[in-house]
Amino acid sequence: MKNILYMISLIVLALTGGCSKEETTVFNDYDKNWLVVEDDANDASTHARYLFFKETGIPVFANDTIGSQQRIDVFGKEYTHYEKLSMSYSLGGVQTGAPPLVQSFSYCNKADVVAALTFLREEIIPVLPQGVHVPSILLVDNMTSNAFGSYAFKGFNTVVIAQVSKITGMDAATRANYKGAILRAILTNTILDSRFNSSLDKFYAVSRKYVPNMDAYGLYIYSLTATNVKGLPDGVPITLQAIGFLGTDPRNPYYTPMSTWMDVCMYLEAAVANTQAQFKQKYGDNQRIMDKYAIMRQIMDQVNLKQ
Repeated sequence: MKNILYMISLIVLALTGGCSKEETTVFNDYDKNWLVVEDDANDASTHARYLFFKETGIPVFANDTIGSQQRIDVFGKEYTHYEKLSMSYSLGGVQTGAPPLVQSFSYCNKADVVAALTFLREEIIPVLPQGVHVPSILLVDNMTSNAFGSYAFKGFNTVVIAQVSKITGMDAATRANYKGAILRAILTNTILDSRFNSSLDKFYAVSRKYVPNMDAYGLYIYSLTATNVKGLPDGVPITLQAIGFLGTDPRNPYYTPMSTWMDVCMYLEAAVANTQAQFKQKYGDNQRIMDKYAIMRQIMDQVNLKQ
């Protein structure tokens, strides 16, 4: 018994002694704020991005890898951590349909950065509602996405803005559509805020009213028949637009928008890309679209979008 107690005492002593000598690893600066722009007076594009950051508080990057840091893993081995912007889409929780994603992109030239910053400074920043948070912007050249075309895409901690090499050569119509896509990417979360739930429910109900026995969202377009669609005015053909949709879901041309938030995205982009007169000229003959547009305009006015 004494031998057992003696052995236990040795084990306890060894453990406590070992603990007292164990070095504590301190992970310095692992919580670093990466979403900043440091100045480099010798690099014109970096200096321009730095001035924009100081002016607006929005960091703009031309590379999705925004920094690196030496770290030590759990085994004590040193490695290099590369901080990257996340372009995965985060809106709306559980996604309906294929999650929106950037399929490919190419980096922009440094020579195009200044023109892009000028566009943002003149066309985007002045109309943003106060309090809208833009975590960062990533400038790229070519981009393809499975949901939002080739102009702008909202990621987790960045808004990707593409086609920056073409900004200076855009005509008025292209420039307006470009602006609309960027504002849609920036403002969708704001428009979908819970304070607008009542208005948004009315927005969704416009289309749902005409498909009483199934959900109008995510509806196979060949199901738009007299059997499923009820209540349209006499003489109005049964079409996607007739029940209030601007188009099919961008991820699948055989379905109506697969989720309510995609419908919101499509209307928001169209509303900011067109003046009210232009929108009415395009869709004024369709009362369901105009009803949904009126609700979207009310929400835009409530958030004080300065158009």
